[in-house]
Amino acid sequence: MEITSFILGVCAVIVLMMVVGTFVNYMTTMSLKKDIIGLQREIENLYRDLETKESQLYNFGNELNQNRVDEEEKLYRHIDSRVDKVVDNVSREIAYINQQYDKIITDNTVSSN
Repeated sequence: MEITSFILGVCAVIVLMMVVGTFVNYMTTMSLKKDIIGLQREIENLYRDLETKESQLYNFGNELNQNRVDEEEKLYRHIDSRVDKVVDNVSREIAYINQQYDKIITDNTVSSN
């Protein structure tokens, strides 16, 4: 009878240890599962942030390119305006020189007659 009680006691302790071990493993597994879910959410948030930053970077690049194009157009308009003014001034000077030349030629022709 003592042996039977001893064996039953040992079996009860073994079963109790198995239950405690299973419970500890279950709790550890649940904790790890929560950590994994938290990490997955963090990765998703980082991925969304990365997409947002990438979109902002492309928008900034496009704005920068548009500003460059606008400034180039302003510069070309300014240069064109300045060139037109110089051409007008040179044309006026050439016309004046031609008038003076024609006047000298006419005066010489009239004087020689």
